[in-house]
Formats: sequence, C-alpha cells, structure tokens
Amino acid sequence: MPIHSRLILLVLAVVLPASALVAWVVVAGPKDARDALYIGPAALLLALAFAHYIAATIVKPVRELARTATQVAHGDLAARAHVAGPAEIESVARQFNRMLEVRADAEEALRASEERLHGIVHMAAEAIVVVDEQFHVVLFNPTAETIFGCTAAEVTGTDVERFIPLRLRKAWREYMAAFVAGGSRVIRMGDHAEILGLRADGEEFPLEISLSRITHSGKPLYSAVLNDISARRRDEARLVALANFDALTALPNRALFHQRLQRSLVHAQRFDERLAVLVIDLDRFKNVNDTLGHDAGDRVLQAVAERLKGCLREVDTISRLGGDEFAVLIENVTETRLVGSIARKLLKAIADVIMLGNHEYQITASIGISAYPADGSDATTLLKNADIAMYRAKEQGKNNSQFYAAEMNAHSMTRLSLETGLRHALDRGEFLLHYQPKVDIASGRITGMEALVRWMRPQSGMVSPADFIPLAEETGLIVPIGAWVLKAACERNRAWQRQGMPPLRVAVNLSARQFVQANLVSEVARVLDASGLAPASLELEITESMVMDNPERAIQTLRQLKSMGIALAIDDFGTGYSSLGYLKRFPIDNIKIDRSFIKDIPGNNDDATITRTIIDMTHNLRLKVVAEGVETAAQLEFLREHGCDEMQGYYFSRPLAEDAFLTLVQAQENPAAIAA
Repeated sequence: MPIHSRLILLVLAVVLPASALVAWVVVAGPKDARDALYIGPAALLLALAFAHYIAATIVKPVRELARTATQVAHGDLAARAHVAGPAEIESVARQFNRMLEVRADAEEALRASEERLHGIVHMAAEAIVVVDEQFHVVLFNPTAETIFGCTAAEVTGTDVERFIPLRLRKAWREYMAAFVAGGSRVIRMGDHAEILGLRADGEEFPLEISLSRITHSGKPLYSAVLNDISARRRDEARLVALANFDALTALPNRALFHQRLQRSLVHAQRFDERLAVLVIDLDRFKNVNDTLGHDAGDRVLQAVAERLKGCLREVDTISRLGGDEFAVLIENVTETRLVGSIARKLLKAIADVIMLGNHEYQITASIGISAYPADGSDATTLLKNADIAMYRAKEQGKNNSQFYAAEMNAHSMTRLSLETGLRHALDRGEFLLHYQPKVDIASGRITGMEALVRWMRPQSGMVSPADFIPLAEETGLIVPIGAWVLKAACERNRAWQRQGMPPLRVAVNLSARQFVQANLVSEVARVLDASGLAPASLELEITESMVMDNPERAIQTLRQLKSMGIALAIDDFGTGYSSLGYLKRFPIDNIKIDRSFIKDIPGNNDDATITRTIIDMTHNLRLKVVAEGVETAAQLEFLREHGCDEMQGYYFSRPLAEDAFLTLVQAQENPAAIAA
C-alpha cells in the first residue's frame, strides 16, 4: 500500500472513532451516555492500536535507513539498508544502497589509483619531491633518498632549501617566488631547468628539475621531478676532451689549436697586434718507435709535452698536431727576435736527456716559424708556412729553427710533388734496380754485386737516390720499397743463374725500419723460398747505428738470419759508434769501409791510418774487408798493399742496369783485369 494511503488510514483511524464517540455522547440519553463511557474508550484504544500499527509500518523503514546512514557515516561502506515497507521508502532504500555501491566502487578505484600512484612514485627512476606552500617537504621518494643521501623520515616537514647550496639560496627563493606567482606558466611539467643540488654530505652536484603545481584537499602543492645529471656532465666533459684534446699528452689537438688560432687572429686584427706560430717536429723520432717500441715513444712524447709547457706562458697555446708534431701559438708578439729566443729555449729543453727506465735517451727537434701578418692572415696559411719552414730546418741539419721565407714555398711544392709521386711509384712500376760489381782485389774478378734502387719518374726522368731515399725514410715508404728491392734482387739473381751466369752473391741494403720489423726473418725466408734463390747467394747489409740502437735485439735477429745461411755485412763502417765489445758478438761476414775514409787516401794520413786500422782490426776478427768508393788507381794500390779483400767503386764500374751488368760479367775473361 502506498505511503499516502497509509497516512489517510492513520488519520481516519484516529479521527473517525473520536468523532463518532463525541456524536454519540451528544445525542445519546443518560443511559446511553453511561454505556458510551465503557464502549468509547475501548473503541478509542482499538483505533489507537490500529493507528500505531499503521505508523510503525511507516517509521520502521525510515529508522533502518537512518541506522544504515549512521554506519556509513562511521566509515562502514559495506553497510546496506534492508527495508520492507511502503514502496516509496523501499525505492529510497534501493537508491540509497545503489549510491553506497557506487561510492564503494569509487572508493575502491581511488584506493587502487592511489596504490598505483604510490608504486609509480616509489619506483620512479627520477627523484620526486613534493612541498607545501611553506616549501616544507611532504613527499620524498626512494630515488630522492638515494641521490640526496638522506631518508624521507629525516626530511619530511623540513624546508626544501636544505638541498640548495647556501650561496644559491637567495636566488632559489626568488625563483620559487616567481614560480608561485606565475603558476605553471613559469615552468610547466616537461620543461626542464638545471640547478645545483646539495647532498647530505655537502657535495654539490648538477640537477635537472621539472616543476608543476598540484592541488590536494583544496590546498596548493608543488611537485619537483629531479634527475641527477652528474654522470651526463662527466660524459659530456669526456666527449669534449676527446674532441678537443690529445689523449696521450692532454694538450689541445689540431682542431682546438686551429680554433684558438682563428680567435687570436680576429683579436690581433682588431687591435693591430702580431702573433707567431711555431711548428715543432721531433728529429728521427721514428727510430725511437722502431728500436725501443711504441711504449717508449709514448713516454718520450709525454716528456716533450711537459718540457714545452714549462717553457711557455700560460696564455700561449701548445698543441699536439699528431704523431711527433707539435704547434705553439704565441700571442701579442712585440719583437720578432723574442720568438727566435723562445724557439732556442724550446730546442734546448727538448734536447735534454730523457730517462727511459734505466737508459738515457736524447732527442732533438726542428722548428718552423711563421708570423702574422707578414707570413699570412689566416690560420691555414700560417700553419702551412710554419710547416714549410720546419722542413727547411730539417734540411739545414735538424736541431734548429727557421723563420718562413717566401722562397721556401717553391721548394716545399717541389718536395710535395716528389712525395706524392713517390707514394705511387711502386704501384706504377717506376722503380728498377742497378747493380754495382763487388770485385776481389787480389784476382780482379767479380765476386758479387750490390743491388741499388733507382726511380725512373715519367715526368722528370731518373730521380737521384739522394733526393728520394731520405724522403722515403721520413715518410715510412722505405719499408715497402725495401721489400720490393729484396724480392726483385733475389728473383733477378736466380734468373741469371738459370741463364748460366756464374753464381754471385747479391747484396741488399736493409733500412732501419725493415730491420726492426718483427716479421723480418720470416719475410726474408718467404722471399728466398718464392724466388728459389739459395740463402748463400744473398747478403744483407746493415749500418752500425741500426745494430747499436738495441744491440741485444740486433744480435738475436742477425743470428736467426745467419742460421739460414745468409751472409751479413756492416755497411758504412766508421761513421757510427760501434762498440768493439758488441762487434765481435755480431755474426757478420764483411765490414764495408765507408767511402768518406777512402776518397782522400793515400794522401790524407789520418784517413790512411783509419783505413789501415779498420783492415787490421777486421782481419783480427776473421772477417772480410770491403772498401767502398774506390775511384783511382792509387786508392786501389793502397788497399791492395794493406790487404783489403774486396772493393766497389767507379774505378772498376759504376752501378749498371741489368743488361749491362750481365754483359760485364759474361765478358770477364781475364782474372787480372784490374791488376794490370
């Protein structure tokens, strides 16, 4: 029954009996009135009972709703109203229960969301710090604990300024005031700024920060997402160092030197100043690597770099351009002579003895100098001209400095052209061999020949060995050229033997670079095997300086070659600094007296005495003596008189092309051809 019908019944149950009773009393007689006094209260009681029943059916479901509402108010979201009553109240109860279910679902979703948010915040790789309006910390996630070195319990409720270096706090307060005033328009989430943070131990470190404003319970909070970028900054610094500085010496590299030179030129042009560029190249540095190894070479470069820095002002720039080449930039040059004085100071510092382990080593350098504005107005030209002057210093005997002069450029272009041609000569087949006979002085017969490389350049004809051999040694091209000479000489000698020419020994010069190669012995064996030439038909010539740079290693290499049956000779003897103690240990067969001692005998008593001494000493060591550069009958007679074994020189024959040499050997019939 609807609630309004129940209310009508309730009213009728009270009003109608009462009205009927009053009407009865009014119209009834005395006897009836007395009966009414008994019947009326009973009827009223029945009416009231009925009214109470009707009222209860209305009030009870309302009380159930009230009780359920009280449970919900106390946090029991699982409470539900169980109402049986008027349709209207049952409908209200159902709606009330549905509202509770919706709220419970919302609360559960909110709880799950908060758990997810809590997990995200606590598992985030970034530090997350949330502060209130007074900038007191209200949230501090584990990553923040890690990067700042303190716990959330220690910092919650404290001022966030504790993480800002003291000297920066004023600026930080101004920054945050602007942020609060401007809201998220100052720094939006996703926009980054960089600040310096302060760890608990007092260490400052760079931070990347992203700020945002959030609202919680109607109050503003400020959230900071922070990244420790210390590692990134270190990596960036390493990349900058790799891009701009030499890894071995920590000096500026070529790129950075070029930048600084360009900047200095702009300054010099603006203020009408002068500057100088020095290019420094170490003399014979390749011998250090070849004989002592690259580790020793690196130590030499580091020592030289330190010495150069010690000779210059802090405002000057010194750079390692690459290899064993350095450059110096001297700004605000008032007098040219001062640059020359600096160059001499640098040369002296470089030439001081360097200790490599327990051994002393000395190295020199050549310096080329160009000046602004006289020798160029841009960085490239100044460096090029200083480089040209440096090569002129090398040509002048090394261990000196040279100022650039315009005429040097033409010489430099010639040298560049020569070097370019030399690099392609092997591929183009431009090298050939000439052979100079080696003659037995007593019999006059040809006993062997020395293979000498020649360069036939298509554009300019035969190039003098004096022009291209030093260049080949300097550029390292001597190694492939030397390998070609060894191969070609062995193949040609074997071909002649097959043609019926008497067996002769062919001598091949080894360069210093070839001699220190780890695969020298195996390479020589490979060439002999490929050509078919017997080892006894090959002689390898080395110089004193090559074996004395590292005597123990040289002895080991020579013994390996000797064990193969190859003959060994010391070339240009007397020009180096051989130790007789080592000389007797070298497994050599011949000593060749340098031509510088032969050219003035017998007239020069000193040269004659030296030559006699070398012959006697060599024979005492049971070795053969070969004289180089014999050009006169008097020289030959002196050598014959003092027992020299063999000779080479123009007196008998110049170096000959293959066909001419073969003809000379075949035409030799008289054993005393030169004895007469």
